[in-house]
Amino acid sequence: MVALFVLKLVTGVTLMWLLMPRKEVTDGFFRIQMLVGLGLCVLIALAADPSSLISAASGASGVLVSAEQTVQAKSTVSILKGLMIVGAVTCYIGHIVWKLGRRGPGCFTIYLMSLCCVLGLALHAVRADSKVSTMVQIASDFSSASVLGAMLTGMLLGHWYLTTPTMSIQPLTWFAKTLFVAAVLRLVASTLVLLQFGWSATDTTHILWLSMRLIGGILVPAVISVMVVRILQYRNTQSATGVLFAGLILVFMGEMTAALLERDLAIPY
Repeated sequence: MVALFVLKLVTGVTLMWLLMPRKEVTDGFFRIQMLVGLGLCVLIALAADPSSLISAASGASGVLVSAEQTVQAKSTVSILKGLMIVGAVTCYIGHIVWKLGRRGPGCFTIYLMSLCCVLGLALHAVRADSKVSTMVQIASDFSSASVLGAMLTGMLLGHWYLTTPTMSIQPLTWFAKTLFVAAVLRLVASTLVLLQFGWSATDTTHILWLSMRLIGGILVPAVISVMVVRILQYRNTQSATGVLFAGLILVFMGEMTAALLERDLAIPY
């Protein structure tokens, strides 16, 4: 479960690196971001295992896991670990080239890192023990990754303005607007699941988790994005960063409760 959460997080972060207006952000930001990616990739490589990443839903529901499922889970995790090792090495090289101010090779490391993470998350979506179709699982995983990545990277970029206060605020505004789009995508994915399965959470714990998922993972990022855009109209990057930091905690709570629900119910709300 932890490995899957971190996989969504690092995938979202790398997608934000890929899509953001990089020309208006100084090299030092990406140098630090590469260390963040390195740490997350290493954590996934250490924490990923078949029982927690692939077959947790089956185990929690009391369904016996077949030998074929076990073999597939082990092969999935082996491939995922390989991708994360490549990603970690890429981030280490990226840290060096961004430190040297080589933006061309630095951008190449971003492309390669994004490819590794996207392939890893797509692999999970295809082979996950889930009650939904593969396309819905893909939509769920990548919408969650987008919310996590936009929130975390936007918050870290806001902190970067403390060291480079003269940098254009356009990239931070871009993150605020992207966060709103990601929240809408997350809302669409959750709505598809709710239309198919309804409010399947029956006991009190699951009801609380699902409520926290909808509030922290959808409502909060949407509200935060609007607040940050309004704050940045006054060029107050410190206040915007504080709002993003507070929202990040709630988004993490929302996505973690979603991971708990997916583990217990095999439904990616």
